[in-house]
Amino acid sequence: MKTSALFHKGWQAMVMALALSLPAVQAAETAQTAPLFTATTVSGQAFKLADYLGKQPVYLKFWATWCSFCKAEMPHLNAIKDEFGDEIKVISVNVGFNDSVANVQQFFRQEGYDIPTIFDANGEITQKYQVVGTPHHILIDKDGNIAYRTFLATDQLDQIIEQWAQH
Repeated sequence: MKTSALFHKGWQAMVMALALSLPAVQAAETAQTAPLFTATTVSGQAFKLADYLGKQPVYLKFWATWCSFCKAEMPHLNAIKDEFGDEIKVISVNVGFNDSVANVQQFFRQEGYDIPTIFDANGEITQKYQVVGTPHHILIDKDGNIAYRTFLATDQLDQIIEQWAQH
């Protein structure tokens, strides 16, 4: 029992330290340029981040089918895509770690989602964006800067998306 409690406290401390080390909001004066990448979605569509620069913001959601928080947030992501899909490009990125394209496709079929999804099999995109846990949301403005990043869907995330859609 003591070992379990110590492990739990150690795990909590590690998660808290990690959460504190990653900013929830990327400040404008320290704007980070989003790493460019090209990929193919699980449905075979080409996606090139550079194609959206100067034209449209991009919302990247990193997730996995084994992540319960990720799956619980998918209705939110699907609603964002349905409501703002013309103003903001929504892309989900499955981190590929302990997952498969078949799992993604089965989950989407089961839930009725139609979200463009990249399967990051080798973790290259996940690594470029310094994603260390799921879910992880990243908003990239039209200029190609990371404007906001957070672990969970938040009111601030929704507010930024609504502001971008109005402009």
